[in-house]
Parts: sequence; C-alpha cells; structure tokens
Amino acid sequence: EEVKCFLTNYVEENAIQLPGRIPGYKNDDIKLLSSSETKMSVWRHYTTACESSEKQSISYSKFKDLWQQFHPNVVVAKPMTDLYITCQQNTAKLVRSANLPDGEKSECVRAQQEHLNTVKTERELYREVCDEAARTFESVENTIRLNESHEPCSLDGTMHYSFDFAQQVHIPSNPMQPGPIYFKTPWKCGIFGVMCEGVTRQVNYLIDEASTVGKGANTTISYLHHYFGKHGLGETRAYLHADNCSGQNKNNCFLWYLAWRTINKLHHLINYSFLIAGHTKFAPDRCFGLIKRAYKVNYVSSIYELARMVDSSSTIGVNKSQLVGTHDGRVIVPVYDWVTFLSQYFNKVPSLKKYHHFRFSTDEPGKVYVKEYKSSPEHAVMLLKDRAVVPRPS
Repeated sequence: EEVKCFLTNYVEENAIQLPGRIPGYKNDDIKLLSSSETKMSVWRHYTTACESSEKQSISYSKFKDLWQQFHPNVVVAKPMTDLYITCQQNTAKLVRSANLPDGEKSECVRAQQEHLNTVKTERELYREVCDEAARTFESVENTIRLNESHEPCSLDGTMHYSFDFAQQVHIPSNPMQPGPIYFKTPWKCGIFGVMCEGVTRQVNYLIDEASTVGKGANTTISYLHHYFGKHGLGETRAYLHADNCSGQNKNNCFLWYLAWRTINKLHHLINYSFLIAGHTKFAPDRCFGLIKRAYKVNYVSSIYELARMVDSSSTIGVNKSQLVGTHDGRVIVPVYDWVTFLSQYFNKVPSLKKYHHFRFSTDEPGKVYVKEYKSSPEHAVMLLKDRAVVPRPS
C-alpha cells in the first residue's frame, strides 16, 4: 500500500498527462516520465523517502513488479519521443495545475482536448482521401500501367499523393563497420519521397551530392513536377498532403505552382493540405523506414547500389528509386528556378502559415480558396497580379 501510494503521488507530480502523438506506443492512455528518469532512479527516491520516515523499503525487483501491477501505463519516455510544442506546453500546464483554482484547471484541460480533437479531425481527413484514392485505383487497376507515363487529365478520378524529405544517407555504407575508412567525409545522398496512397507505391528521388541544390521550394517543386510527368497517373483531381515545413512545402511559391498547374489544365482540381505540426507521421515515413532498415544491413558503395537496395527494400514493391543525377555530374531530373519564374505573375497569400487547406480549380484560374482547419470557413484569395496575363505553360 505504501509503494502504491508513493507511485501514485510521484506520477501525479512528474508524469505528462494527455500527451499528443507518441511514436512507438500503441495505447493512448500512456503517461510519460522524463527521459532522464529510470525505474532505478524512481526506486532511489522511494528508498530515500522510506529512510526519512523511518519505514522499511522493498527491493528493486519487487518495486518493479509492483510498478507493473499498479501503474502499467506509466513508462519512461524515449529520447526520440518528440511531443509537439503545443502538447508540451498544455501538458506542462496540466502538471502544474494541481494547486490552481478549478476554473483554470478546466481551461487547461479544455485547451489540450481542443488541440487533440483538431489533430484527430485532420488525421481523419487524411485517411478519407487515401481511401477514396484507393477506390479510384481499384476501378482502373486492370487498364492502367504503372511503369508508364500518363497524359494529364487522362484519368477521371481522384488520386492522393504525400511527399517529404528523409534524412540523408552516406556512401559507402558497410554494416560490418570496418576500422579503416577510405574517405574523410562519406559521400552524401538525400532522399525525397512521393507516395501515391491509391497505388501504395512511393517513388524515392535519390539526390547525389553532385546534384543537390538544397531543400528549398525550387527543389521540392521540381521533383514533384517530374513525378507528375513521369510517375503520376494523370488524374483530373489530385489531393496532396505534406508536413508543415515552411521552407520546403508551406510557402507561396508552392501555391503558385499548383495554381500554374490548374491554369494550364494539368489538373482540373487540386486540394493541398497540411497535417498539424508535430503530428505529421504519414505514409512516406513508413517507406523511409523500410529503406533505412535495408540500408543498415546492406553494403552500399555507389548511388547505383543504393538504387537497387531501395527497389528491393520491400518484398511487395512499395519503394521505387529514381536517380536525380549521377556521381559524374550528369543531371537526370533538373531543378528549375520556379521562384523567379512564378513571382512575375502571382501575389503572396497573406498570413499563409496559419492556413492548413488550399483548393485550386480550373473553373477559377489563379484563385485559391484557403481555410485554417477542416471545419473552418473558406475564403478566396486571387493570386494572379493581372488576370489577363497568365504564366506560359512551357
């Protein structure tokens, strides 16, 4: 009973309640202790408390057994557990609200619950559009060839794409980790993945160090533009999801590019959405995980071996490689200066970072409809500087 009382008090004072996204844990009622804590350190606090009150303590092994019996949902956070800053701030308020008035306590709980409800709503939208894309592909699966390029708007239906950068890998890579190394600095290779949830296949752009030009808007747009031309299904309606990285995805130039696509009728309708920052685990991360798992156990000495490893990283063919360039400087996927080109024709969206949903249509060329969340009201913003002057298609 004394151990149970100690653990209950310790958890109430130190554990994070109502956490947000917790990678690696399936249960949603987990309570996290700081990653600097261990069960041994908590047991030491317990023995110190027993000594100060002149009570008999129990052994460490018995303490762990009672911990599992009374509080199985209390775990020590892993160093990689990255709670979103809003979740951390809200849970910190909850931890400190023990001596606050009831009104302030309820406000802390309300703010955290409202945030988690918003996250849940956005996640449900992501799943809905993925399911719709899967149904579209099922209806045309027998008539479409995945390894061929398709004309724009040749498929009447909705397809969903999500994209992201992965952490770069190094070449050469040897799982045996030999002592001598042959390069002072390994050759770097970036990975940019575009996932088609309807097909359940991701094209991974392997960006050799000789071909890289950074991770800005020009790079992201150029790779996605190449994907639509060479690997896309030619759908009339496209739904895109990305994370909240403003330097790569959430910027005015990317919106200008999507407006350019609808103006030139490369798509009839484009919806572009962002998952809530800090809650952005989605399909590309799964494919990156398959690549990294294969990378750890395979010997890779060149960009070509890395491409073969990516292709074989999944037995069901989820991952496909696409070289951006070669080690000798030959460019396969060029990066264009979209920012300079599109800035001549389009205006910026005011207060861009607060919005999570954008809609473009050929019926209203140059106009974008924006809203903050799924349930928020939608309003229009005209992007074109001059409606009589539209960007050329070439």
